[in-house]
Amino acid sequence: MRRLTYLLAAALAAAAAPALAQPADVPTLIQLIDKQPAGVDRPTWKEQRRDAARKLAASGDKRAVPTLIKLADAEAFDVIGEIAIEGLGALGDKSAVPTLEKIAADSSRDRQQRDLAKKALAKLGAPATPPPPPPPPPDDRPPPPPPPDRDVPPPDDGAGTGAAIAPPDGVPDLLGTRTPAPPATDRFAPDVLAQSEQLTFAVGAASLGYDSVRDRTAFDLDASGRYARWIDRDKTAWGAEAGARVVGGYLNPEGPARSRAVIVDVDAGGQFRAYAGPGVYGIGRAVIAGQLQYLSVIRDDPMDTYKEGRTAADLGVAIGGGYGRVIDRGPRLRVRQLEALLEAGRALGRPIDDDLAAKLQSAWWDTRRDRTGFRQLAATVAILREAGVLLGEPDAATTFGLIEVLRDPSYDHRPDGIDVSLQIGEEYLLREDEPAVPEGRTELVLVTATAARQLGLASEAIAHVDARYRILADDGVPAPWRVGADATWRHFVHAAHGELVGAFDVGARLAASDDDRDDTDLGVAIGGTAGWTWVFNRASSVRAAADVTLDAGELFLGARITGSYGFLDAGFARR
Repeated sequence: MRRLTYLLAAALAAAAAPALAQPADVPTLIQLIDKQPAGVDRPTWKEQRRDAARKLAASGDKRAVPTLIKLADAEAFDVIGEIAIEGLGALGDKSAVPTLEKIAADSSRDRQQRDLAKKALAKLGAPATPPPPPPPPPDDRPPPPPPPDRDVPPPDDGAGTGAAIAPPDGVPDLLGTRTPAPPATDRFAPDVLAQSEQLTFAVGAASLGYDSVRDRTAFDLDASGRYARWIDRDKTAWGAEAGARVVGGYLNPEGPARSRAVIVDVDAGGQFRAYAGPGVYGIGRAVIAGQLQYLSVIRDDPMDTYKEGRTAADLGVAIGGGYGRVIDRGPRLRVRQLEALLEAGRALGRPIDDDLAAKLQSAWWDTRRDRTGFRQLAATVAILREAGVLLGEPDAATTFGLIEVLRDPSYDHRPDGIDVSLQIGEEYLLREDEPAVPEGRTELVLVTATAARQLGLASEAIAHVDARYRILADDGVPAPWRVGADATWRHFVHAAHGELVGAFDVGARLAASDDDRDDTDLGVAIGGTAGWTWVFNRASSVRAAADVTLDAGELFLGARITGSYGFLDAGFARR
């Protein structure tokens, strides 16, 4: 939303203010940067582009901003990138803030470029991003039971061999209504070790307004969504995810002046693993991403109208091997907490064994799209009664505790295990609208390592390392490497009756990179973070955090607020 705000603010200022007298050579300078002149060799053109960028930065002409943004974002290995970054700070146009923030936070960037980006942001007075509004509190009141002819179970999506919860001859639950009977067999095949599914949708802001005094219509939207699914089996594992984000705005004041801006980002990826022995596997991955940008500023003077559209696409594949496996243990931790709750309430008839745990998780998976939690609660009570685990009718405190355990998001995404992989990857960049970015293939060596440990029911520790190095580069082409490592400890805080209050986390990170340039040294950054997360329901939360980073002897302090709202978050873990 911040990027959209700056784009619209720049468009408004350009539409409302009279056109300033601009240097006559600005269009020529932009053309020289975008296109190599005929008869000029590449080394000479590179020097001409740098000189043109300096002149654009010193021109004071806002028409130079899009070109300098493009150079700052794309030129990570040429001095023209520094020239563009400094120029954006001097021109004072806040539409450059998102690009400058991206550069300042990118540990793979040259230290000089990151420092220049931070100085340019200080000149622009970039404000903090406002947090998205928290979602409304969920309505926990159970709905009235549906009539028998409409009590139809959710379809079996093929995750296993078992049947879905069956209607309508159910068992009377603790509320006195008839609910679906528990599954007759496990929902998941015996070789399924873990499975998860997640759907998240977030709206940073959306508004539509009409100003009758100035006869002006305005609209803006910032929305994103992501879907992910993963399944681990004894011999194989695979997963896929996809996401999209749309940022758009429209301003139509009285008269011919109007502005439009649209940014669309989409990405998708997946991987497949085949295990050849205890922990040893081969891996194949593929990712694809694309972006569409369009900005239009129409003014009274047709010669002063600005329109630009850009597209970009990235494709990457990798193959390799590794050792280990990291599995989401969260669903099984939920079962353990359920057992502890019943034992504390003197309602536990016998321990919950592995078979019963699988049956409970099967029912939870079948009812994962139940936003009220009523079907999950009813199915859980029915299964526990049938197995002789739940003794008698649960009292109010135990019933409330059951609801909280089933809705508790602290048991989602709790990884455990060790995983190390080595991959050979190839990326292909398509930048037809951005001549400054070289197209074609890039070969890489990729190394990743993850170690995660669940420290009981309420704490976890996770560490991750990733490194990449370019190989098979042509003579004279930089072959930079990058290494990053981070570690996080998180503790979940619950109230007296099991309600999740939030989570406290502490993390550290280390990044090092070298872009193979003669005029730069090794860049190293060390940082830490501490934050608190307020949780509203499963997959929905707001986090406030403080960050500190020591980079090249300079200390940086910051704060951030992030939020998300989820529609679906479910998992299964056999052990």
